[in-house]
Amino acid sequence: MSKPDLLERALEEHELPGISAAAFEEGSVSERVLGDATSDTQYLIGSITKTFVAAALVSLEVDLHAPLTRFGSPAQLLSHTSGLQRELPGDAWGTLEFPDREQIVDSLDDAELVLPPGRWHYSNLGYFVLGELIRERSGRPFEDVISERLLDPLGLRRTTWEPEEPYARGFNRGTPERAVDKRGARASGGLWSTAGDLARWGEHLLSYDELHRPFAHAAWDEAWGLGVACFRIGGRELWGHEGSSVGYQSALLYDREARAGAAVLTNATQPAGLRDVAASLVPLVAQSHKLEEPAPPPEVEGVLGSWWSEGVEHRFRWTGRLETDDAVFVAAGEDRYRTVAGREEGELLSIVRNGAGEPVELWWAGYPFRREPGYSY
Repeated sequence: MSKPDLLERALEEHELPGISAAAFEEGSVSERVLGDATSDTQYLIGSITKTFVAAALVSLEVDLHAPLTRFGSPAQLLSHTSGLQRELPGDAWGTLEFPDREQIVDSLDDAELVLPPGRWHYSNLGYFVLGELIRERSGRPFEDVISERLLDPLGLRRTTWEPEEPYARGFNRGTPERAVDKRGARASGGLWSTAGDLARWGEHLLSYDELHRPFAHAAWDEAWGLGVACFRIGGRELWGHEGSSVGYQSALLYDREARAGAAVLTNATQPAGLRDVAASLVPLVAQSHKLEEPAPPPEVEGVLGSWWSEGVEHRFRWTGRLETDDAVFVAAGEDRYRTVAGREEGELLSIVRNGAGEPVELWWAGYPFRREPGYSY
């Protein structure tokens, strides 16, 4: 594992009792732990549990895009675009006493759609609904389905629904936190795991192409697929999920191109910058194994490279799709592309050609772009 000093710095700067990390690449996993932990130490992984819920739905061959619940389609619930309120009805986060499944089912009539469907709004309650969908489709509790279809076949023996020794006790800046049992709400964040198990799980997640299509954007550098998110960090697109709960923080990130990733876990409530730590630990794709970028289609080839607008340089490239550093485009007709992510999402990009068919100007969101370095107006 590279950059071990990152773990030491995180441990000291954020006053963490312990920290565990594992990186995976080409089928191998390397681990490192600091503080009060061993490689076998379990942590509550919080919302990383949601990735297991998504995979379980795929294993049951549920149509993710059919409107199967009164709260919308599974895809909307998985991508947090159903509009459903964030948490369970009631005061569970005030008392830290979570209701059982039957109580939550009885409370669903009180749940609100706080935004119109299609807009991103994080919802833990949505994953309770998905857990109920798994129960309906399988005739089994969702915990059993995840254990039998995912945990056991993959040999994730240290990933469990109840903590098993050795497991880390949660703290907040040195003060012990209360132990919390999510009870009926475990689909949103109830699994316990180790860094090594999560690294192996991240490698398995690479195989779920259907989960890795962006459905919504929480920010220009954060897109949400189905049960997983994509973060643009340091020029890389890293998929995965983070988790937090009383006494615990976690992050699982992976590079789909490099087929490599990292998991980092700690037993502290306070933010610990684990997203950046995990991103830094994700191995870079080896140059000897890196696939050549696909050749651009002829109609795009002349568009690639630098264009200037308002004195700012924008570099266009082809990675299997047309991109800049902060935007992604899809074809929308002859010499027309629609911005589908990032800067000016939704706007058109149009190509203007000369008599020889060469691109001489781009128009994007109503602004001209030209090859002339430093071009403004």
